[in-house]
Amino acid sequence: MTDITGVILAGGDNRRFPVNKGLLRVGGERIIDRTLRLFREIFGEVIISTNTPEYYFFSGERMIGDLFPSRGPMGGIFSALVNATSDRIFVAACDMPFLNPSLIRYLSGIAVNADMVVCSFRESLHPLLGIYSKDILHPLENHLREGATGLQRFIRDLNAHIVEEEEIKKIDPEGVSFVNINTIGDFNKFIGGRICLG
Repeated sequence: MTDITGVILAGGDNRRFPVNKGLLRVGGERIIDRTLRLFREIFGEVIISTNTPEYYFFSGERMIGDLFPSRGPMGGIFSALVNATSDRIFVAACDMPFLNPSLIRYLSGIAVNADMVVCSFRESLHPLLGIYSKDILHPLENHLREGATGLQRFIRDLNAHIVEEEEIKKIDPEGVSFVNINTIGDFNKFIGGRICLG
């Protein structure tokens, strides 16, 4: 899809995990490699949003740093929107090992008059798997300048299209696309075994 840029958010500081989560191997493949492969198949442009580009030089993809440092995913989304050649970006966190390509394509194909397309699953919004339009740049910048980092509240305050759980389950019944590896406990629960990098 040439009208959407695929963005991998890899700017986290890994405070709750001892290693770079994007480089964890799941099923013999690094998480970020799997996401790169999926995004290259679907999107015409791929960007890695990261403040540690040295970890991702191997990818050969364009990398951008945060224009507002230490603002979490909101800062990464803002910087990606500023730098993307497309009017919309599809974002996914680098620590989401089970992304469903059919769900990515489905969300990317939703034609709505909305500034964002975000999923709701198990009574929670999942802002790190969704679509953001450049139309939100001004209010997003205001939030960042004010020091706000609450992405869910920002989404609820603006023109967002929420894809509900019933719709998602038709494609991803267990919602595994939303699994992310934040802690050692998450790793043991969803993947198990010995942590493997490289």
